[in-house]
Parts: sequence; structure tokens; C-alpha cells
Amino acid sequence: MNATLKPLLERTAGDLMTGEPLVLPQEMPLREAAQALLHLQVEGAPVVDARGKCVGVLSALDFVRLFDVKPHPKPVEHAAQPMTCRFQARLGKADGHDVTLCLLPPGVCPLQCREKNARGSDMLVCREPHAVLTDWQVVELEELPEVPVSHYMTGDPVLVDIDTPIQELAQKMVDAHIHRVVVVDAAERPIGIITGTDVLAAVAFARDE
Repeated sequence: MNATLKPLLERTAGDLMTGEPLVLPQEMPLREAAQALLHLQVEGAPVVDARGKCVGVLSALDFVRLFDVKPHPKPVEHAAQPMTCRFQARLGKADGHDVTLCLLPPGVCPLQCREKNARGSDMLVCREPHAVLTDWQVVELEELPEVPVSHYMTGDPVLVDIDTPIQELAQKMVDAHIHRVVVVDAAERPIGIITGTDVLAAVAFARDE
């Protein structure tokens, strides 16, 4: 959310939005999209067609819906699994087993845990090195189907322009039962994202009018 001294009810989408959002091409494989969301630690992103027009939104909730209707596959034993986070590093142990180190600062990721290395010093380890973290559950990246994002995105997204008032933004979220809206330009290309948290923050920190 952009800093502003405007009275609350005079604020618009341009004041509240987070600019330069992650944008997912509709033909991008679902696994790559999940990895992009994970790397940027965001819960959702607009999906665009070849012209850059917003045609949908892919969010963590879409992954949950996917696993609600899809039987949980049996784990593949002894299969080589890739790391799914760029802040990971594999470390070989003296007993022949590998451990996945977390390179993030302590307390940043809920999947971190502390273990002792061979010298007795603390090290940060990832408890779920092959998982994509969402607000609702941990999704195994290897279980995601190799299909385009367009197959699982939420279509008919709620789009607003940069001058949309805060009251209208809140009403659209309530009416559509959604947690984010996409701010677009005249060609319906995404230029920002506004979440329910952005609206609540504006209310919480508004100056007395």
C-alpha cells in the first residue's frame, strides 16, 4: 500500500495497490506458477493472455480446490525430488544422508527448524524441502499436474481502474466473496494488486478526519 495523507474515503485503488505484481502467462505450467508464488512469498497473482490482458487469478485457494477433488497420489519411493525454494541448500552428512539447509534468516519461514551439525553447532533446516507453502496447507510440488495455469485459475476476475474509490473496492470484495482485486490499465493489463489486508490497513491507520 502506498503512503498517503488523504482522508480515508478519498483514497483510491492507486493509493492502496501494490504495483508491479507478479503476472502469470495463462500457458505457464502449473508447477512453475506454484514455484513463482513460493519464491515471491505471495498468495495469488493475475493470469494474462498473449496480449497481456488479465483473464484470471491463480491463488493458493485454487491449489486447495485442486487437491479437494483429486485423489491423493501415493508417494514415489526413492524418487529424486527437486528443491522447490531458492533459499535451500543440500548438505551431506557423515551418515550418508542429506539434509536441506534453510538460507533464510531465523523466524522468516514456518518450515524452519533447528538441528545440530557434526560440530554441535545449530543449523537451520527445512522440514518440508519439496513443498509449496500456502496459507491453508502445504502442497507437494511434484503432485501438481503438468497442465497450463489456465486449467485451474479462477476466471472472470474482478478488475478495477486506478481511480476506483476505496468504498467501491471494499464493496466489490464483499459482493464477490474475494480477498483480492486486480488493478488494470485501459487495455486491462495488470498494474497492481489490492488485497483485503490493504483495505483493512488503510482503515486501521487512517487519520482522524
